[in-house]
Amino acid sequence: MNIAGIGIDAVEIERFERIAKEKGERFLERVFTSREMEYAASKKARFIHMAGKFAAKEAVKKALPNGAEIGLRWPDIEILNTEDGEPYAILHGEAGRLMKEFRLTRVLVSVSHTRGIAVSNAVVMKNGS
Repeated sequence: MNIAGIGIDAVEIERFERIAKEKGERFLERVFTSREMEYAASKKARFIHMAGKFAAKEAVKKALPNGAEIGLRWPDIEILNTEDGEPYAILHGEAGRLMKEFRLTRVLVSVSHTRGIAVSNAVVMKNGS
């Protein structure tokens, strides 16, 4: 497998939480899938996890060919977690179409956070040359 793209993003958690509270639940519903919202709701520090998922969505968008230039809907990039907490990405809609168009095979995602910052990186993989 070859690397087809990489992306990174960082989000200030306090700023993200302030914006989310100002804009309300409709904002969160436009950005996150129901499964992402359920995961965050199950956590004590809901906005830390949401900021991490938002950073991951941005990192994936930047890693996709043309992803940063075209309009992707935020729910088209879904960041979920295994039972062990490991994040992974599922791409839907336009993001999924880019995966097929460029014959991409896998998206690797890593998320980390402190009290103040959530950071994520993404690597998009492709078979062959």
